[in-house]
Amino acid sequence: MAPTLSALDGSFLRLESEQAHMHVGWSATFAAPGDRERPTLQALRDRAAGRLHDVPWCRWLLAGAPLGLSEPRWVDDPDFDLAAHVVALTGPDERVSPERFRALRDAVLSEPLDHSRPLWQILLVPCLQDGRIGMVGKIHHALVDGIAALQIVRLVVDDDRDAAARAPEEWRPERRPGPAGWALDGLMRTASDGVG
Repeated sequence: MAPTLSALDGSFLRLESEQAHMHVGWSATFAAPGDRERPTLQALRDRAAGRLHDVPWCRWLLAGAPLGLSEPRWVDDPDFDLAAHVVALTGPDERVSPERFRALRDAVLSEPLDHSRPLWQILLVPCLQDGRIGMVGKIHHALVDGIAALQIVRLVVDDDRDAAARAPEEWRPERRPGPAGWALDGLMRTASDGVG
């Protein structure tokens, strides 16, 4: 079962506003391989799909506690769609200037993440003007720590340039807890905290 948010992580959600989206972001440029095809959006999705089982929180979305009695909980998204999380910002052959890449990056990072989906995205700019590849990523602060930030990048980036994409593993979302299950879990956590 996915965890309930800590009080600190819950505070990141409560602090979110029109002016403060509470996600962290990154952008990077990569040299295009000279001896093989340029990475495509589909290749990026295929690579991420084969690694999702290593990063289960990539499929978590927020569910509020019954009556708001505790912090929200992460639950598996039964309608998870990788295409909503790994997307292209421009067409595959569109040459993007450094100024336009910065503008695209700034626009993407200025938009809040969709809370009806898992709270992360990786966005591809397939062809910069100088031939490199651009990427922008964002992930909500309630979900991220130092390790999670590295894991999201490792969905699509390899240490070994010859690493092949893996086939995706079968995945079934866990059932969401009902109000009684949530209440019981809350009581167990309270008792555990008291004993601790």
